[in-house]
Amino acid sequence: MNITRTLESDHYLVTHEVGPNQHGVRLDNFLKDRYRRRSREQLKRAIDEGVVTIEREGHPHMIVGRLKPSYNLVPGDRVMVLSERKPEPEVCFDYRVIFDDDEFFIIDKPANLPVHPAGRYFFNTLLVHLKTQGHTKPLRAERDFFLVHRIDKETSGVLVLAKDRVICAGLTKQFAARTTEKRYLAVVKGITPENFACELALGKDKNSAVELAMTTVPEAEGGMPANTGFRRLETAGDYSLVECLPKTGRQHQIRVHLFAMGFPLVGDKLYGIDPEIALSYANRTRLTPEAEARLILPRHALHSSWIRFTHPLTGRPMEFSAEIPADMRTFLDSQRTCATKKVDDQS
Repeated sequence: MNITRTLESDHYLVTHEVGPNQHGVRLDNFLKDRYRRRSREQLKRAIDEGVVTIEREGHPHMIVGRLKPSYNLVPGDRVMVLSERKPEPEVCFDYRVIFDDDEFFIIDKPANLPVHPAGRYFFNTLLVHLKTQGHTKPLRAERDFFLVHRIDKETSGVLVLAKDRVICAGLTKQFAARTTEKRYLAVVKGITPENFACELALGKDKNSAVELAMTTVPEAEGGMPANTGFRRLETAGDYSLVECLPKTGRQHQIRVHLFAMGFPLVGDKLYGIDPEIALSYANRTRLTPEAEARLILPRHALHSSWIRFTHPLTGRPMEFSAEIPADMRTFLDSQRTCATKKVDDQS
């Protein structure tokens, strides 16, 4: 078995470091802790077939011979698992680094880039791309980056990652305590009021075939409190650019609140148009021409534009921003041009 295949091939290698407290742990038990969805029989078969190998610390070219599930590991061993790399939908890795030091890695994430592995996406995700240094290095199981918060695959803008577990925990507490501040930009259908807010509680949409779908649910029926403020920045034809100020951080909060207020996001596949589009897209790599025409934009027009938090160790205030992306700005400009032309034609 060739265990030196690169990530450009049809296989990939994942390495797991054996820690100082794992002396004498059986190989099958070690793997079971890391591949909990695999049965012991599946793991035994992988070991028997040579998919699992061990490299001994201090001897980088010494590969332990034929393994058995009962093989006892020692600290410093590297357990390497060779897996098949399956085709994934294309994504955009054109992210911009806003800030990078020993504690933080902050980027302006493009649309069409999942942050972490899920569903059809594994290698084509930000975290794996960073861990493998652009798919040029083997994939190690250890975490190099810790997600402080999450934004959807289609949402662009500021994303904060920590390089240290303690830093991440400190920031997570700030998010939970709602002492951080975030702003988003959204392009919505309709002309909104100059200032408005939504305080409708949110919960899982039990009537939707889409597992992730949320909806408004009264708190008396289990809904979670949610609060978002909105400010209209500009209009373009029949559309508005809105600044969104979420005071809570519920799943899909901004999208659901805008939809509930009658101003759905442009390009939103889940809220505002037939949810069948979301279901059909989940099983395809591209939208149908009919769906593209109804969505207007191929992704929902939501952008994380600004964030402010306190450094967990120094107490220093930190803030970062990302300009409105080209696709949202181009859309607004085109709608403004169309509206102007329409007025000229009528005069």
